[in-house]
Amino acid sequence: MKTMRRSVLGALAFGVLSASLGWSPAAEAQQQQSVLSDVLKRGVLRIATIGGNPPYSSLDPSGKPVGYDIDIANLLAEQLKLKPEFIVVDVPGRITALQTRRADVTFANFTANVERSKVIAFTDPYVVVGSIYMVKKDSPIQTVEQLNDPKYKIGFARGGTAEGISALTAPKAQKVRFDTVGDAYLAMQSGQVDSHLQDSLQNASYMAKDGDKYRNLPGNWSYEEISIGLPAGDFDWWRVLNIFVKNLNGSGENARIFKKWFGYDMPPIQQKF
Repeated sequence: MKTMRRSVLGALAFGVLSASLGWSPAAEAQQQQSVLSDVLKRGVLRIATIGGNPPYSSLDPSGKPVGYDIDIANLLAEQLKLKPEFIVVDVPGRITALQTRRADVTFANFTANVERSKVIAFTDPYVVVGSIYMVKKDSPIQTVEQLNDPKYKIGFARGGTAEGISALTAPKAQKVRFDTVGDAYLAMQSGQVDSHLQDSLQNASYMAKDGDKYRNLPGNWSYEEISIGLPAGDFDWWRVLNIFVKNLNGSGENARIFKKWFGYDMPPIQQKF
């Protein structure tokens, strides 16, 4: 009887210890099926990205993805000696593609935050951005406080962080959601919306080209770390991707690719706003 009791207690103790360490037979089976081993066996890196989001990512006339994120993704595939395969998704699809294992990584101007981290994982950032409101040069709007009025419309890409930022900074203004950042920008050009909320680096790129037509409202309204997204619960895959990001940032290659697409020098990764 004592022997049986010890066995039961031992099994219970083992179960508690295993749970505290995050171990379970299912977790072990999942670990054995790491994305890393899958991609190396497959010889193909499946990359989720979005179109209509220049200069991060867009589609050229032939339908081929191009941009800052695309060059970095291609570099990762090259270093892993894999063939890159791009999967174009919408903004919410950046998460879904990872959850369903349709994609191995997401490169898509992807902000790491707590809400998203409940269902997927992120690497360290390879660039840091803020959020800025843009208006036409002749707009009567001078401040975000003034924009916070039901008679004004703010445009932004659906499913992105702009949703929450606009709700906090201009809750009374009307919100108009578009499929892509590019669509929201065109809507401001055509007068469908009064302001376009976008990340600060995209904003600087647009202003460099069209600064005679537009201006920014004072203030920078977020701190966002743009990272590689990956399926949750896969330490080996995260480890490899994170090493890639550290080397990308430290080698100067990131800065070179950034300047190629944005047209100006890359800000520090730990930028303060």
